[in-house]
Amino acid sequence: MRNIIIDYTPDLDICKPMIIRNMPIDVYHKSKGISNSGLKTLIDCPAKYYYKYLSGEYEAKEKPHFKIGKACHCYILEGKETFFETYWHNPYANFDKAGLQAVLEKIGIKADKKFTKPDLMELLLSEKGVEKKEIELNSNELNQVISIGKSIFNNKYAKNAFSQKGESELSIFWQGKNGEWLKCRPDFLPYECKLVPDYKTCASVNPQTFYNDFLKYGYHIQAALYREGIKAVTGIDVESFFFICQEKEAPFITQVYLPDMHLIDFGEKAFKQGVEKFKECKEKGVWETYSDKIVELSLQIKPEDEPTNFNKEKGICFAPAWIDRALASYEV
Repeated sequence: MRNIIIDYTPDLDICKPMIIRNMPIDVYHKSKGISNSGLKTLIDCPAKYYYKYLSGEYEAKEKPHFKIGKACHCYILEGKETFFETYWHNPYANFDKAGLQAVLEKIGIKADKKFTKPDLMELLLSEKGVEKKEIELNSNELNQVISIGKSIFNNKYAKNAFSQKGESELSIFWQGKNGEWLKCRPDFLPYECKLVPDYKTCASVNPQTFYNDFLKYGYHIQAALYREGIKAVTGIDVESFFFICQEKEAPFITQVYLPDMHLIDFGEKAFKQGVEKFKECKEKGVWETYSDKIVELSLQIKPEDEPTNFNKEKGICFAPAWIDRALASYEV
């Protein structure tokens, strides 16, 4: 597979199935093709997909709780050298103006009294040779990421998975059977393409908790999409697409999860429905919301012949299975 990877260049034309190395993440997001995140947005609400990916009005904002997860991805999958090219720690971040002046005086520099705190910080960092990078981590965040990165290799399955010969953050583009372009960006792609891991940081890797998250965040859709993309470009059938999940708090427990083929099939049906929905919306020029009706919230439990709790045609949302237990708490 290694010989079919193409190095990214700004003038690269994505006109056929390909795997691209070193494509900047912002370029990947702007490139044609429906991504894993886009598919899940489409399945939820086409109008949201249009706003986020097609309108040109949406401006992505980094969510604070993603910061540690992304840093761990970089440290574990791309290595320490790449990590420290992107992330940095300011050892003087918590110093006040007087503290900065005191440190400067200790190294023989008397700062002008007119200097502001930012001026003093710039002067001190320059004198100490501390280079600013793209993303700053405080001391707790830096220690957390390094501890997580070291502890993951205590799990033999994770260690074996990431010890395979391969590359991280490759961008894959291909056309689905209906002609629509798709894309994915595996965390780590082994050159053999047989045992493909995906890394997740979690609040809990308890099996029951993770199973709920697995379905809630559409990891089955991701698994099916990535398997198809890898096969479309390399011709190789992925034997196992599995998830290496790690808690973000000490002792940073790692657990590996392997979805069975029934879950993969379920994910495949979901993502293909999403692609068909994209094609339909594009052709009609209508990007639907959840419903154009007033939706009735019913106390009735979902009938057996209903596939989901929400019947869009009837404009009714049936009660979840746990409603009786919830309402019973109000009874005397």
